[in-house]
This record gives sequence, structure tokens and C-alpha cells, in this order.
Amino acid sequence: MSYMNKALAPGEVIRAQARLHWVLWLRAWAALIVLGIVIIGIVIFVRQAIFNLTTEIAATDRRLIRKLGFLERRVMDIGLENIESVNIDQDFWGTIFGYGRLSIHGTGDQSFITPLIADPVTFRREIEAAMPERNKKD
Repeated sequence: MSYMNKALAPGEVIRAQARLHWVLWLRAWAALIVLGIVIIGIVIFVRQAIFNLTTEIAATDRRLIRKLGFLERRVMDIGLENIESVNIDQDFWGTIFGYGRLSIHGTGDQSFITPLIADPVTFRREIEAAMPERNKKD
């Protein structure tokens, strides 16, 4: 069972879950192949693999949740009513291969940037569709 399913409040539903893009695995394998001769390549590969396998990002009907880590877990959530903006950062290759980062800014100093996720445009659309003040205007 994933962390997201265990962290849901009663009646809370996951609307969308972001997937990390395969380019993160490409970076890990490149480090292993290029630097694998020395120990540093193996360390980079293992570190990136743990990051890829333990990172979860989801939007529920109430909040946006990001969980990083395995042994040392870092969880951040922002209530959807507190989100002020959701911005997409995509470079040239991100546009071609369909990956990017979301910069989520909440009220006060709440904000975070996602790692590279697949299809950030769709995930942003799901977040904005779940936001209460946007639904009232429609």
C-alpha cells in the first residue's frame, strides 16, 4: 500500500497522481554506465533509484501531497484552498519528451517544486479542476 493511500482522511479521494518521468531513470543508468568503473557511479545510481521508487505526488479532492524518502520521510501537503498558483517549467527537451516541473505556490511561505514528472500539463489541469474556488466559478 502506498503512502498516499495510508495518508488519506476519511472520505478523501485521490483525483490524480503524478508519475516521475523515465528521464530520471536514464540519468541514473547513465551515471552507472559512465561512472560505474569508479564507486561514485554506483552511489549515484542507487541514490537516484531510491528517489525514483520512493517519491509520491498526488492531488486529492482536498489537498496536494508530496512524499519524499524511505527511511527519512519528508511529507508536505497544501490544502487546495491555499494554493495561489501552479506554474509549469518545461525546457525544450521537456516539451519534446513530455516532462517538466510544477512550481506550486500557496499562501504565506508554502511552496514546493516537483521533481521531473511525466505530463505536467495534465497534472496541473487536475489540480486546478479540484481547487474549490475554481469549481465555484464554473
